[in-house]
Amino acid sequence: MTTLYLTETAWSQIRRAVGHYPELETGGILLVYKQDANSWIITFASEPGPNALRMQHSILFDDNYLHRIIKRKTRPNSKIQYIGDWHSHTMPRLTPSRTDKNTFVQKSNQNEYRSNSPIMLIVGYNRQKQLMARGYFLEKGIRSFSKIEVQTSQAAQ
Repeated sequence: MTTLYLTETAWSQIRRAVGHYPELETGGILLVYKQDANSWIITFASEPGPNALRMQHSILFDDNYLHRIIKRKTRPNSKIQYIGDWHSHTMPRLTPSRTDKNTFVQKSNQNEYRSNSPIMLIVGYNRQKQLMARGYFLEKGIRSFSKIEVQTSQAAQ
């Protein structure tokens, strides 16, 4: 079973960003703390940047802004690293579109993102207006995480 963990802080950052733009896609980068070889915890989720273009069914990130965040918040030998992106969908379906898949694979090959095992997180409201998430990773194609879990403060200790 593959589980993706998020801190309460990272989940709150995502929830707040989606809440500001519920009718438009939004997103940003994900920074993680690597616990061990198979365990990653998302600790930070950015917004897309001041020059991002949010649309109903797509988003264009402000790449210059996101690169500055990555540079400021990570170091080559730091335990905190860039791992991938998150974005919202304005419909309940949280599967990657063809554009999502292409962008995901392209970014895995770009040096400035420095991630050998990228993650894509897609979030959106279900019919009951609850924010849901599905996570994906590259391993012989795009695969989904079996479970996404928000760690409470007590669980993280």
